[in-house]
Amino acid sequence: MLYENLSDINFAFLDVETTGLDPYLGDRVCEIAILKTRSGKILDKFETLINPGRGMPPQAVSVNGITNEMVKNAPFFRDIAWDVLNSLKGTVIVAHNASFDLGFLLSEFSNIKFLPPENMVIDTLSIARRCYSFPSNSLGKIARHLGISVVGEHRAFGDVRITKEVFEHFLLDLERRGIRIKRLKDMLKLQGGPVVFEKSDELVLLPVIEEALRAKGKLQIKYLSAYSETTSTRIIEPIEVNLSGSYTYLLAFCHLRKEKCSFRLDRILEVKTIS
Repeated sequence: MLYENLSDINFAFLDVETTGLDPYLGDRVCEIAILKTRSGKILDKFETLINPGRGMPPQAVSVNGITNEMVKNAPFFRDIAWDVLNSLKGTVIVAHNASFDLGFLLSEFSNIKFLPPENMVIDTLSIARRCYSFPSNSLGKIARHLGISVVGEHRAFGDVRITKEVFEHFLLDLERRGIRIKRLKDMLKLQGGPVVFEKSDELVLLPVIEEALRAKGKLQIKYLSAYSETTSTRIIEPIEVNLSGSYTYLLAFCHLRKEKCSFRLDRILEVKTIS
């Protein structure tokens, strides 16, 4: 497959929505979508809500809008696992921040003692980082920068549609720039190597937080207090991320308190960059 022309490959654009950021701390998949294409033409699609077997945390609902009511009668992952495998069979997976989606799928397959698929994977986030200098590398921000519609953003099928359009834009743009990408091996080289289904010890952060840490930028967050269960809006300047027990904390200078504060990541309900 490495030497196949891209025009001869079946691509499976993949996205999962989840209850949180870390499957190994109990977070689960609550929605999945797969859009199968060849030469840009849609061949098939698969999408479904998934009952995660746990409540939907407020921070997840604030991002994807998926509520407990929406998933309570949805199938469990074990009920749709074969459908997922069949949809991915014989394809090259394309995802944005692929290690996130693959990590969750690996965890879900492991929970039911299934071997994960062994597909080749293309990560549009890696291509964005290596070939472009977007103000933000989140999927939605890249799409907006390129003039691509973000209707359906933060839902699984909306995000696979956006990923497909971003990927196709990259192919055309790189070709215009004289970067020859004819075969799968060219694309894998461009993104810095293969991406695989494996457990990663790397801490997964939202791209907007990761970029603020790297660029020493400011963020506006809506934060759910651990003590009063009330929310507050803060302007913060991220400094570093720390693990403590089962939780991940963001140390940041808080302009409301005018001092350094620690914010538990799972209690950050909304986050956006500010200039």
